[in-house]
Amino acid sequence: MKENLIKSKQRVQKHGEVFTPAWMVQKMLDTPGVKEACENVSATFLEPSAGDGNFLQAILERKLEAVVRQFDKRNWKTKSLVALSSIYGIEFLEDNLEVARSRMFLCYLDWYEKNLRTRLNSKNNVYRSAHYLIHKNIVRGNTLTQQHPVTGEPIWFNEWQMVKGHPSLVRKIPFALSELLGKEVEDDRTVVEGQLSFSDIDDEFRIEDEAVEKTDKIEEITIQKVYLLGD
Repeated sequence: MKENLIKSKQRVQKHGEVFTPAWMVQKMLDTPGVKEACENVSATFLEPSAGDGNFLQAILERKLEAVVRQFDKRNWKTKSLVALSSIYGIEFLEDNLEVARSRMFLCYLDWYEKNLRTRLNSKNNVYRSAHYLIHKNIVRGNTLTQQHPVTGEPIWFNEWQMVKGHPSLVRKIPFALSELLGKEVEDDRTVVEGQLSFSDIDDEFRIEDEAVEKTDKIEEITIQKVYLLGD
């Protein structure tokens, strides 16, 4: 099938919007270093110009395949949510944002049904947590200004930090995109491939312990019920 790489000439002129074809997405994800990170369930990815989510979905698909290969089936629910929690995106245009979120959610639901042989419904904890993580991790914003394009508010994310000794427990640690970018510039260790940047959660993306000690907003919960944390 022929892919539509532009929605309109007006959008190209106004926003420079041209989507990356699927074959190129896969080729970029096969780049040494990036390929291995896609097979690491907890390695974090940030797509600063998410578009309609083609990169995000492709990364999620690879991570979910890794979950099946690397873990016992009894751990798939938790590990699949860990994989989902490690993928972040920023998109300037609201319609693209909704498509990107929908693609991620449908991708996850399809994987779950295929591999766990049951269909999730909206009352299920895993369903709610997957939906919650996607909406928290994929947000509207302008990466260049680190702000929401309409309200001007800073772009905020949460790190879903695994608690040592508790394989399903996560800590919700809020941070501003500007903080992350500042650390990247200072350390100069972030790998960038075209639109895509990523870093390992155990190193670059981790919020420093000193910063953790200074905030009273840290919360811990099992990742299968992370949606209970709300806003």
